[in-house]
Amino acid sequence: MKTREIKKRARELMRGCFAEAAFISMLNIGLFLMTYLLIILAGRVTGAHTSESLFPVFSSFPPLFLVSLCVILLTAYILSAPIYYGSKWFFWQAAAGNTMPASSVFAGYSSTEQFKLCVKLRVLSDIRRVPYILIFGTAAVVEAFLARRMLMQGANGSTAVLIYAGLAVVAAGVVYMCFCAGLKCVPVGFLLADDPDAVVSDIFELSEQVVKRNAGRLMKLYISFIGWFIACLPAFPVIILVPYFNVSLAVFLRDCIAKREDTGETAVKEEVTV
Repeated sequence: MKTREIKKRARELMRGCFAEAAFISMLNIGLFLMTYLLIILAGRVTGAHTSESLFPVFSSFPPLFLVSLCVILLTAYILSAPIYYGSKWFFWQAAAGNTMPASSVFAGYSSTEQFKLCVKLRVLSDIRRVPYILIFGTAAVVEAFLARRMLMQGANGSTAVLIYAGLAVVAAGVVYMCFCAGLKCVPVGFLLADDPDAVVSDIFELSEQVVKRNAGRLMKLYISFIGWFIACLPAFPVIILVPYFNVSLAVFLRDCIAKREDTGETAVKEEVTV
């Protein structure tokens, strides 16, 4: 399926689950906002946030605030893991034409084993991104430090422009490389939905295989949504756009897996024939 065909199919499927998808989108945004407000509240209580606005501008970082910040972020990270994968499960089913109740996103809390599996997958997925973030992030920090030293030594106008342009290129490169590194973990949540009893190592192996064989198509699908996300950043329609993107991604992955299975069946038939 081409990108436009995937997105067209996703729009058709969204008609049958629009209300549920919008609720799930608002739920995820609400969890993010609640975590953000708890951080601001912790800053107020500990004296780290003295501004009258709700922007994350902290005047100091006392130890109590840093401890509170770590506790809030870690708690939110762990407790929201089942909802994250529950959302993927919902959109995976929607991509097959099955409209599930919005409450299905809480299925990850149904048992201790399922909860632990969701947390484990989330941790392992993020750990796989850490080396790339450290490598390219360190390169960006070194570049910024050298650029700052050059600017402090009195660079003229044209030189300053080149320095800032170089920083922009490096920053874009870091974002791009970290994004590419994270692509191999994108299908993990959907593959868990496809086979909840699968072994964790098998899920990651299949995820990497799918992305490796379809990296260009997956990148093209992401690029096709850039304009939409930029246009909706300050606006309410992002609640609609996020489900649309997830359903499109699920349709794409179903197409990749179906193609992979057809290729495998063809290979088996050829071996039998030989």
